[in-house]
Amino acid sequence: MTIDRLREVAASHRDRIADFCSRLIQTPSLPGQEMQAAELIMSEMKALRYDDVWQDEVGNVIGLIKGDRSGKSVMLNTHMDHVDIGDRSSWDYDPYSGEIRDGYVCGRGAVDIKGPTSSQVYAPFLAREAGLPIYGDVYVVGVVQEEVGGLGSIELGKSLRVDCAIVGEPSSNTLRRGNRGRIEIIAIFRGRSCHASMPDKGINPHYSMANFVAALRHVDRVEDPFLGSETFTPTLVYTDQTSSNVVPSELRLHIDWRTVPQRSPDEIKEMLASLLEKSLVDGAWGEIKVKDITLTTYTGATRNVPAHFPPFLIDEENPLVRIAQEALSESFSRKVEVKRWDFATDAGHLVAAGIPSIGFGPGDETLAHTNQERISIEEMVEASMAYAFLCHRLTNPVAWAS
Repeated sequence: MTIDRLREVAASHRDRIADFCSRLIQTPSLPGQEMQAAELIMSEMKALRYDDVWQDEVGNVIGLIKGDRSGKSVMLNTHMDHVDIGDRSSWDYDPYSGEIRDGYVCGRGAVDIKGPTSSQVYAPFLAREAGLPIYGDVYVVGVVQEEVGGLGSIELGKSLRVDCAIVGEPSSNTLRRGNRGRIEIIAIFRGRSCHASMPDKGINPHYSMANFVAALRHVDRVEDPFLGSETFTPTLVYTDQTSSNVVPSELRLHIDWRTVPQRSPDEIKEMLASLLEKSLVDGAWGEIKVKDITLTTYTGATRNVPAHFPPFLIDEENPLVRIAQEALSESFSRKVEVKRWDFATDAGHLVAAGIPSIGFGPGDETLAHTNQERISIEEMVEASMAYAFLCHRLTNPVAWAS
């Protein structure tokens, strides 16, 4: 049977998949420093006999497996960057060792997202080895700078048109059809600086900010039936002063806003601008802005992007969800649940670009960004087999017609 043969082929490449993940972990790739990881991924794709492998202007890696017939096109999407390791001494193992221990590959990026990358890179190769037809083109991509704004997928959404995408963030091999977005708001409070011993000579922006933060606690939250409630959390505060005996003239408050589709960024800005205006003490002024980020990739390309991951939500009745759930359930011989992610992903950027997307990947998402990061080898192999079957099923026009 097709599935049995695919399972056999995937199992036979278990060590290669694990070794590739280990080598990726041994190749640090912080945002803007993904060049060596990109070269490693391209080398692996070429060794797996991809039909074409290239990089785009910003450094995204794109591997192409051409379809056997005329069918739908699919993108398998992961990112190449990862977060910092933090305090190295807090890890039980070298975070860049890629150590294989008790059936797991360990280290920074194992879950987010080098384990899923390994599974995706091997998927179309496994399909070919198992004699499983892929009807349309499959693009396997590793994008840059997801952790700092999603520049890679934003750019890819402009240049690579596909019928659907699978974002490989960790999901413990369950299906995801949505996540809240994230937008970073900056509330700016301005006053007049003066010597702290003569506070009446100035206008202290701290009081305006205090009024604003207190009022923010009472803003009604919008709720989505599937994604849950939006949240808005004051995080960082900056001042234009370094001296403790000076009243600052400006404060900047960062707000991490986790968004749902029911409230747009413009609506958020308008609401906060009104709240800020009501919070100002006499003589003070301020404004609300979405943080802008200037990012330079390892290729030298520079882009300005807003600090905004749009929310991602695809209807449970969408054929993409139906086909994917049926294919995964058949792959695993068990019913696969459809859930949501609680964190923002590049799926929001792809959907905003008009590419219907779902989420699926190996790994325990609760270990991402922690010093216990590790991924099950068996889960990676299972995911790689499932990605291969998804490529087969999603590229088949007949599946979409039923």
